[in-house]
Amino acid sequence: MGKKWNVDDYFLEVQKDVDILKDEEGWVLTLPDNPLVPGGKKYRMLKKDFTCVELWRKSAPLKDATSIEDIKKFDWDLFKIRDEVLNGIKKRAEYLYNKTDYGLVLFDVGSLHANIGQVLRGWTQWLVDLKIRRPLAEAILDRAMEVLNYNLHKYVDTLKDYIQVIGFADDLGTQEGPQISPQLFKDVYKHRYEELFGYVKKHSKMFVLLHSDGAISPLLKDLLIDAGLDAINPVQSTCKGMNPERLKKDFGEQLTFWGGGADTQGILPYAKPEKVAKHVEKLVSIFSPGGGYVYATVHIIPGNTPPENIVSAFKAAYESGKYH
Repeated sequence: MGKKWNVDDYFLEVQKDVDILKDEEGWVLTLPDNPLVPGGKKYRMLKKDFTCVELWRKSAPLKDATSIEDIKKFDWDLFKIRDEVLNGIKKRAEYLYNKTDYGLVLFDVGSLHANIGQVLRGWTQWLVDLKIRRPLAEAILDRAMEVLNYNLHKYVDTLKDYIQVIGFADDLGTQEGPQISPQLFKDVYKHRYEELFGYVKKHSKMFVLLHSDGAISPLLKDLLIDAGLDAINPVQSTCKGMNPERLKKDFGEQLTFWGGGADTQGILPYAKPEKVAKHVEKLVSIFSPGGGYVYATVHIIPGNTPPENIVSAFKAAYESGKYH
């Protein structure tokens, strides 16, 4: 059992080791202490829609590193999957595979940009590293790849008989475009993604999913798809260049869209149920023809979303998204 929390007549249950403090801007949520994040992960939860924004990245354990030797001294084993955790995942996957007819997804098995570079160096500093401190950035990415390959080999070798989709999580976009240029992505990340995705394809039958928020259409065709990507989530269709019709036309033959089924920033929390239903029906009619679509909203459903809107969205998706 967790602990109860009441905010403006919303009642939530959170795990016992989560602390929630109120201030003039809203609330700050603190998760348990973490070796990478002394004091625990902190999130700013906004009053208007309960959206959470991470604050903990400011800790950046490698923010003061100035040499490759500093990078080598960091305890990279912190990122490695522990055998007891892996065995627990295997038991769960084996049970679900044998006892249900669900397709199984193993999500967030690795990251290079967001949960390695930006976590260790800090958001802004990592972007600067990629441009003007490339040797330092490459040293971090090389060590990160050692860890990611270690984890990925274990995941694939242990779970390949049970899992159908393996998911990476690496936010690469903003509302207006990619965080870095396509050329910089090609120079720094593409060959590393090819190595990771390639191992999955060579040693299993799993499909590769990538979670990346934002306007990432410039990175799709020549970079991510060519690297071996099968599916993209959450398909943030309100961002620049992420028009659903264009995405389906340009990439629908090569890529599965996993999301994009309801705008969680402007429609789902605020519109009437009837408008939500029409909104969902239109998006499903765009993404689903010919297959290659897994319905989901754009990212998580905000806490202030009326329950009737959630019901309306999924009912509309169920009724309009059936394949015959």
